[in-house]
Amino acid sequence: MSRQTLAFATAAALLCAALLGFAGRQLETPGLYYDEAVQAAPAAEFLRDGGRPLEIPGARNARLFGGWFPLMTQPYMSGLKSQLLIPSFALFGAGRASLRMTTLVWGCLGLVLCMLWVRTVWGTPAALLTGLLLASDPSFVFVTRHDWGSVSLALMCRGGGLWLLSSGWGVAAWRIALGACLLGLGVTNKIDAAAFLLGAGAALWLVAPAWLAREVRERPRHALLSIGGVLLGASPMLLALPGVWGATRGMLRSAASRSSQFAEKLDTWQALLDGSHFHRLMLTGGRFDALSNVPDAASGAFLWCFVAAFALLLVTVARDPGGRRREAFVLLATLLTAACLLAMPRAARIHHVMNVMPLPQLLVALAALQLWRLAPLGRIAAVAAVATAVAGHLHVDARTLDTLRESGGRGRWSGALERFAGELPAETVVVSLDWGFHAPLMLLRPELALEEPVWRLSSAAPAGPGATLRGTPRHVYLVQLPGYEVFEIGAALLEAVRELPQGVARIESVADASGAPAFHAVRFARPHTLSYRGSFDVTLR
Repeated sequence: MSRQTLAFATAAALLCAALLGFAGRQLETPGLYYDEAVQAAPAAEFLRDGGRPLEIPGARNARLFGGWFPLMTQPYMSGLKSQLLIPSFALFGAGRASLRMTTLVWGCLGLVLCMLWVRTVWGTPAALLTGLLLASDPSFVFVTRHDWGSVSLALMCRGGGLWLLSSGWGVAAWRIALGACLLGLGVTNKIDAAAFLLGAGAALWLVAPAWLAREVRERPRHALLSIGGVLLGASPMLLALPGVWGATRGMLRSAASRSSQFAEKLDTWQALLDGSHFHRLMLTGGRFDALSNVPDAASGAFLWCFVAAFALLLVTVARDPGGRRREAFVLLATLLTAACLLAMPRAARIHHVMNVMPLPQLLVALAALQLWRLAPLGRIAAVAAVATAVAGHLHVDARTLDTLRESGGRGRWSGALERFAGELPAETVVVSLDWGFHAPLMLLRPELALEEPVWRLSSAAPAGPGATLRGTPRHVYLVQLPGYEVFEIGAALLEAVRELPQGVARIESVADASGAPAFHAVRFARPHTLSYRGSFDVTLR
């Protein structure tokens, strides 16, 4: 092993150890988020005797080895994450800590694989700087720890695919095939991963068209393996494209009234780059629509380092476009990937825009190395820029963890649901009348009778036949607080209950660790029928 390789391996191991040591603490805090659990629950149910399939729109399951094996969890997201969680849950049990530690380990693997790709193309110094900036980035640290958008797995597929392709091109056909397949699996994992493939592919074609044409002509087998590998890896998602298109049309219809969506996307990009996004999310209790209204959120200096680095590399490439093709590729790939994500309907959340990683970190690393060559003042500037970016990252990391420790989680991230569910008798029937309850309950109390009729109720037109729920005193109906609701069904039930005679029904406000209300639980003293047609009619039996 060369000295450079040993230094790289040691640095990568230290970065992973630091990441696991910091982010691996207090994994029980905050509470389980719905999208965090929606892919974990199918894995747990597959292993559980008498397990049930996930039954939300777009979910598909197959009976295998006596359990329900997850194929798709949503129209635009496959069951790959659920499938890969099965071995982890089989070894360490299905729970919040094992789930979060698994996705954190996947994030570490993605980090190392991205560093290997950067080392192959740009060299060891660039790889070490990119790894340092990525490993300390608050968005990377906390979104991989609470992976609700399958970000860790996406980064692992992306980093592994890029490394195998770049290191195997012209050398090993099996690496090319496996690398391309991994990139395709990233799309299967979640379709918005295609934005990176489109952006990076277009950047490569614009930067080196003659090289691409020559490689296709001289190495047609490698070119075919690349295309075939991507198509093979992405084939489960390609087969599901009709469902994806249907979901996209539905999202477009629902987005028609959201005139501020582009502004929301820009806010997300800013919060991603300044490191404040997850801290903002914790302070708002998981309300993505309120992230821009958090004045006391911690932020770092990486955004400004990124802007300065982009300008520096742009000038460098403009002066010598033929000799700076690799820097030009990073600039264009970052811009085009961002453009694809901005154009993608509803891709306004951090788990969408993180598909651009590790390009922003690589861009800053390359600019710092460019400055380093301008000794001695350039070296001082390079060290100062990297140190400022990393120090800002660490400041936000510490503030975010302190917020988690002090609050225990708020709103949709509150631990109140677990405490409430832990006190319910085994014969209780829990009916989730809004988004946010059912998937965490499947992981926390799978033995309970759990129902999530919101998908059926939300399609009940006021002028149509409506929908009916029948319950007993054993039923408890969970309703989100105003501001946290996704559907209007829960608010309609509260309105109907408040009009009933006293003693017929009870509305309980369930508090989080700080004593603030987290959600409502509704119980009826007698058997009852709830008829819903935009509002509830309550019939007591």
